[in-house]
Amino acid sequence: LTDTEGYIYPRWNTTCKEGNPVSRIRKRLAEMSQDCCVYCGQRISNMEMDVDHFLPKSAFPYIAYCWENLLPSCKPCNQSLKQEYVPDALKDRVIVEEILREEMVWDNIYDKSFLLKEIAGHSRLIDPTFDNPEDHLAFNPEFYFYESRTEIGNVTAKRLFNRRKATAENWEQISRFVKKIVMICEEPEEAREIVSAYVDLSGYEYVSHQFCDYWLTEKAANRIHRS
Repeated sequence: LTDTEGYIYPRWNTTCKEGNPVSRIRKRLAEMSQDCCVYCGQRISNMEMDVDHFLPKSAFPYIAYCWENLLPSCKPCNQSLKQEYVPDALKDRVIVEEILREEMVWDNIYDKSFLLKEIAGHSRLIDPTFDNPEDHLAFNPEFYFYESRTEIGNVTAKRLFNRRKATAENWEQISRFVKKIVMICEEPEEAREIVSAYVDLSGYEYVSHQFCDYWLTEKAANRIHRS
C-alpha cells in the first residue's frame, strides 16, 4: 500500500496504461465529468487534473483505491481548498473496503450511501457523484456567488467558494464579457454558440452558461442596459 517513505502508491495514475501515457482510471474519471472539475465546473486537461479522494487517503488509507471514492478535480480545488477535509462524524473511524473485512479491525465497511447519509449527515461537502449539487447550491449570476440551499451546501460553499475572492472577481469579468456577447447577438442561439466557443478557450463551462442564460433573460425583459 505504501512506499518506504509512507506514501500511498498512486495507482490511479500509473496502472492500466495499455500503451497510453494517461491511465485508464484518469481517462474514465475525466469522461465521467466531461473533462470538468467536479467541484468548480471548470474544464480541465489531463495535466491540470488531480484525482481527488473524497474521503482523503491520509485519513482513510484502506479505501485509497476505491473507485467510488475517486473524483476528477482541478488542482486549486483539490490542493488549496478541499485539501484533507474530513466530515466531523467520520473522524478517527477506520473505514475499509469489503475485501478487507476479514483482515482488519474496522469501524465501517465502505458504503458511500450509508457513510454519507447515515453517519456524515449534513456536516459534509457535496459529492457530485452521489448528490445533485443544485439541490444544495444555487449559483447567483447577479452577485457572483453560490447561495446555500441546505447545510451541506453551506459547508461546501464555505470550503470551496466563499474563500476565493479572486474567483468572484474572475466571475465578474466573465459576466461582463458574456453580457456583451448577448447584447450584440440578435438571436439567443447565436449568443449561446459564441459562449460555447468561449468556453472551449477559457474552460469556464458552468458559470459561462449560467451567465449566458441570465443575460438572455435580462435582455428579454429589457433590463440588460441597467447599470
